Amino acid sequence: MSIRKTVALMVRELGGDFFGGIVRGARMAAEEKKINLMVIPGGIIGNDYEDNVLYYLAKQKSVDAVSCTTASIVNTDEAYDLFVKELKDKPSLAVADKYKEYPSIYYDNASGIREVMDYLVNERECTNIIMFAGPEVSSDAEERLGEYRRYMREKHLPVKDSMIGRGDHTTMCVEQAEKLIAANPGAEAIVCSNDAQAQAVYRVLKNNDRVIGKDVLVTGFDDITQSSYMDPPLASVRASDLKLGYEACTLAGRMGDGEQASDKMLECHFIKRESVGYDPGRTVASFDNRRTINAGTTFDIPSLASAMSDFVFTGDVHDYQSECQKKLIEDFFNRFLSTYLGDVVRRRSGDQLEYAISIFDRGGTQYIDCNRLFRILDSIYRVFCMKHKSEASRMDLVRIIANVKSRVADNLERRSGDIKKIVESQHESLMSFSKRLLSIDPKADDRYAKLMEAVSLIGVMNASIFMFEKPVKQTKGVKFDFPDRLYLKAYRDRTGVHQIDEAHQLTLTDNIMDYRYLEGGRQHTFYTMSLHYGGWQMGVLLIDLDDEYFSSYSLINNEINLTVSHFLYPLSL
Repeated sequence: MSIRKTVALMVRELGGDFFGGIVRGARMAAEEKKINLMVIPGGIIGNDYEDNVLYYLAKQKSVDAVSCTTASIVNTDEAYDLFVKELKDKPSLAVADKYKEYPSIYYDNASGIREVMDYLVNERECTNIIMFAGPEVSSDAEERLGEYRRYMREKHLPVKDSMIGRGDHTTMCVEQAEKLIAANPGAEAIVCSNDAQAQAVYRVLKNNDRVIGKDVLVTGFDDITQSSYMDPPLASVRASDLKLGYEACTLAGRMGDGEQASDKMLECHFIKRESVGYDPGRTVASFDNRRTINAGTTFDIPSLASAMSDFVFTGDVHDYQSECQKKLIEDFFNRFLSTYLGDVVRRRSGDQLEYAISIFDRGGTQYIDCNRLFRILDSIYRVFCMKHKSEASRMDLVRIIANVKSRVADNLERRSGDIKKIVESQHESLMSFSKRLLSIDPKADDRYAKLMEAVSLIGVMNASIFMFEKPVKQTKGVKFDFPDRLYLKAYRDRTGVHQIDEAHQLTLTDNIMDYRYLEGGRQHTFYTMSLHYGGWQMGVLLIDLDDEYFSSYSLINNEINLTVSHFLYPLSL
């Protein structure tokens, strides 16, 4: 049997469409190419110090190659140089970025921005175009800014320093957007370095009663899923994060086999939407004529639902949308119900029988497991409840989701005749997961096994918990020395939960992805979670989290951290 190569994928976070797309694409490649994939969401170096310790795992002996979204996890050139030196002994690939010492996979930023500028200048006749550029540490941001400058010079259009602002490629750079817009009151168009910064621009313009798509045109870059659901839909350069992740994992896997890699560039194309005054003249198609849907109106239901929960309900930056949140949700579900809800079919997946409902996509009729659909709906509701206290708003959303579930349930009943049994077995929510954690006796000998049992309530089939010999105090700004030994307390696989006796728990940190229970298993993608509480590092959890739980990753991590801290007296005091 050939030995699987292990690739570590380092990303800032799991939440958000861009990183979620990269991870989903990498998972697809890992499954297809038979690669062990370890996803490390370790935050921004220096900012998220509790999670930064996870990046140490990329250097472990059993990792054959590293694929890293470098520009997103460091925010200074000094940190960038220091960070990449840490990986000097590993075959490494820079993702969505360029770095002189490593091969890189990146977007064709220049052609994407040129298509944007061609449309604004030639079709919309704009002459006063400003740019909300990204951070200087990002090569993508610099290329996009450079192409904007070149194009403006070629067309003999004025471009001054005051016409260029800088953001950090997140939705939180509202203050910087305010300064740029205030300095350019006559701007006809704003070109944003990515879609997240465009969201910050939206907030500023709406607060100033500027009509986007009419008073001022706005464009983004990346075409993340929620962009088509912004108000108005955001015109953006489509750069497939899914393809980026797929190609990055594939290339890193080959590098782990000793192949010499060279840079790879992915195509980009401008997608016109209402934010630049484009009128698609589209209507929502009925289920009967869905095969004539325009390319711009078809949806990837799982990723769109996850994006909706992230876009509509996450962060104060979206406060400006509070009045239209219900409308956005209703519109999404109404389109889903009228356009995509087809027949429920029984099908076999591996050795399990599952029920799936048909949906329509550009590639034809596809299927989504009913269990997965219900988890998506419940995930949206959970995120909503965390962000909004209004009982009336929550009940509105409950009624909408109940409508969708009712339609699915009716179809299940017609097809199977056993609706109650199927629906009751579909899914237990995060609330059930939290209750199960609370019920664990923190002093019981089987407490770690009980924790592994609880993760099944959020759809997890494979997980393992490694603890330090004793909790280690961590100080912000001081390099954390990751222990070279860990203790495998318990793990879960498809055969059940396994608690390790004390004599066999010790393992080298270098070998956690080599552990025997991985051999022959069907799940070879794991997400790392740092187990920390109150300034103490306690251990590491490997977990095969489903895509739709990305937006709940931090919540799940916090729940587990709190539970484990109670296992370790006197840390919980």
